[in-house]
Amino acid sequence: MNMFAEIDADTRWQDCMMVTVGIALVASPFLMEYPQQYISQNAFATGLVIAIFALFSLFTPGLWEEAVLLMLGCWSVASPWLLGFSDNRSAALIVVAAGGIVLISALWAMKDEDRNRTTSDSFEER
Repeated sequence: MNMFAEIDADTRWQDCMMVTVGIALVASPFLMEYPQQYISQNAFATGLVIAIFALFSLFTPGLWEEAVLLMLGCWSVASPWLLGFSDNRSAALIVVAAGGIVLISALWAMKDEDRNRTTSDSFEER
């Protein structure tokens, strides 16, 4: 049985994008050589959790996974200021851009999930 055959590409592309962004965040400390270890740890941990939840959401779509990804996107956007590395422009830009992509993708996926749920409910009533 092929699990990938069950994925609806039209509605799950956001999760694929978030997996990619998560992997990019995981790789960014190794590629960018951030000056402080806590910046690297933040990017690595946040990217890893984003990738895991996005993969989980890809195969078992639901609103709660997207809500977690939305919160992770918010953390990623705010972390340069909360952790105090906003003066490191390259690290802050990467983390904020990744967080913005995750935020927008999670919101879009939540909208699509709600639309699919509403459509399936209306078909069941008939």
